[in-house]
Amino acid sequence: MAQEAVESFLGRLLTDDQLRRRAVSSLQEAAEKGGYRLSQEELQAIRLDDLIRIETVAVQLDRAIRRFGG
Repeated sequence: MAQEAVESFLGRLLTDDQLRRRAVSSLQEAAEKGGYRLSQEELQAIRLDDLIRIETVAVQLDRAIRRFGG
């Protein structure tokens, strides 16, 4: 898959609370439901530690650029 898809997915994780919560539970499911077709290699490269870092940054983003999921 193109680097652009990985970058887009990571950016969406930063701005979409619901997708981020889903990713902690199942990264593959989050990617699929978000419309991102990532390879197993790409999914394995994104670790739980990365998701924790993303969460730390996400909560600091301006509300105007964040999506809030229920």
